Amino acid sequence: MFPEFQHQELQSCCQQGDRLMVDLQKTQQELKETQGKLSLKKSLKEIADIKFALDQSSIVAVTNHQGIIEYVNDKFCQISQYQPEELIGKTHRIINSGYHSPEFFQQMWLTISQGRVWKGEVKNLAKDGTYYWVDTTIVPLLDEQGKPQQYVAIRNDITARKQAEITLKQSLKEIADIKFALDQSSIVAVTNHQGIIEYVNDKFCQISQYQPEELIGKTHRIINSGYHSPEFFQQMWLTISQGRVWKGEVKNLAKDGTHYWVDTTIVPLLDEQGKPQQYVAIRNDITARKQAEAELSKQAKELEQALKQLQLTQLQLIQSEKMSSLGQLVAGVAHEINNPVNFISANLKHACQYTQNLLKMIHLYQNYYPEPALEIAEEAEHLDLEFLLADLPKLYSSMTLGAARISKIVTSLRTFSRLDESDLKAGDIHEGIDSTLMILEHRLKSQQNRPDILVIREYGNLPLVECYAAQLNQALMNILINAIDALEEKYEQENYQQVTPTIHICTEISSYKQITIRIKDNGVGMSDEVRQKIFDPFYTSKPVGKGTGMGLSISYQIITNRHGGSLECISSLGKGAEFIIAIPIHLMKNT
Repeated sequence: MFPEFQHQELQSCCQQGDRLMVDLQKTQQELKETQGKLSLKKSLKEIADIKFALDQSSIVAVTNHQGIIEYVNDKFCQISQYQPEELIGKTHRIINSGYHSPEFFQQMWLTISQGRVWKGEVKNLAKDGTYYWVDTTIVPLLDEQGKPQQYVAIRNDITARKQAEITLKQSLKEIADIKFALDQSSIVAVTNHQGIIEYVNDKFCQISQYQPEELIGKTHRIINSGYHSPEFFQQMWLTISQGRVWKGEVKNLAKDGTHYWVDTTIVPLLDEQGKPQQYVAIRNDITARKQAEAELSKQAKELEQALKQLQLTQLQLIQSEKMSSLGQLVAGVAHEINNPVNFISANLKHACQYTQNLLKMIHLYQNYYPEPALEIAEEAEHLDLEFLLADLPKLYSSMTLGAARISKIVTSLRTFSRLDESDLKAGDIHEGIDSTLMILEHRLKSQQNRPDILVIREYGNLPLVECYAAQLNQALMNILINAIDALEEKYEQENYQQVTPTIHICTEISSYKQITIRIKDNGVGMSDEVRQKIFDPFYTSKPVGKGTGMGLSISYQIITNRHGGSLECISSLGKGAEFIIAIPIHLMKNT
């Protein structure tokens, strides 16, 4: 029985084991189902997260295998400007821009219908008629047989980039066109930031007569003509190194040693930090123009010089005619005045003697007849006889002095004009100075705004000097008039009551062959700029109407050209001026 019992017990245990195995399998199955649900839930969440991320960042659409739209996200609606209900159930033809060819879409469908991913850039049409570009990736979703059942299109808006590319392409074309035009019309070179040549066009090689390989890797010193100063190029480099455009005209040296001029514009090309990384030099050949300008300038200078010489000659002729007329007038005046003056002077002596005799007779009558008749006494009182007796000699003395002064003035006029000394002749320089001062005496006297001008003469022991006396006197007069004008201007500008206006005239023998005349004033003086121009024809620093600008120029011509001497001015503003005349004692007639 025991073995039977054991068999039953063993059988019971086996049955329990089977039940446990079934329960275990059931439990394992339930556990697998639970794990599957959890895994699916996790996968669905991940898919939802991915979809959310795509919806936030990309334009998403889902179509069936026939291309019918089943889903669009908000970004698709925003960029296409359609509502979801306007899109779902339609194909993508609704946004076809017509830009792409049918072959483009045929190739796309061939790719995705074979279960392969397609990528490309598509130009679409929005509802309002505007265009936009999208970078597109189409992913086929396959069924169990490996055939596409849906297509997911993920797009990103690249309109701005495409527009930039189009703009860049247009700009590059424009640059290429400009470069072509420049190469055809201008001399072009490109250097690095150190000035090393990296590119030259054909025109550069033609005008410089160098081959490209002779220029590239060099600096522009290879064509430096030496015409411009180092400061010229320093200023140019300072400008372009600061990122600014430089423009100028440059004279260059060709390989064969000839020179050519170019109108140059250098444009710095800046890096991201705003520093020059290259320089583009655009030049135009202006050699012919510069040569024409130089020729015109030369002709203009020659014409200007000829005109000045003509005007100077004309003025000198006029002045010479004036001096000749003055001489003739003085000669006539001297003849007409000298006769009556001599008659008056001669008769004044007799009249004075007769008057003395009459006065002596009157005194005798007064001594011998101290008590005259009543009628005589009354007449004497009426005539103020005592005053007449005292004043009459003074009156004769004044008349004598006046006649003498008239005679002296006439002599000074004759001496100044030197009508009889138009040829080269030995003359007394001091006599010429004195006669000139006599004629200018009215200018030397006090005026409303200034006192008398003091003239200090320091005459050396001069010999007679061979000169054209009338012309030399004219030159002296012009210099003295200039000194008087300077003194009057000084007194007009400021109050110089404490300073005496003075003209200092000094003569001396400076060498055994030459004499010197110094005429110095304490007037307004002049700036160095004015001093350098005062002997130029028609230059004047005086107000309009107060000078022709020819006085000192004529003096310079008379002294230097006519007398073979020199005329120099030493002056500074506010400190007067000194004119130094040097002329030879013996002058050759052909001077």
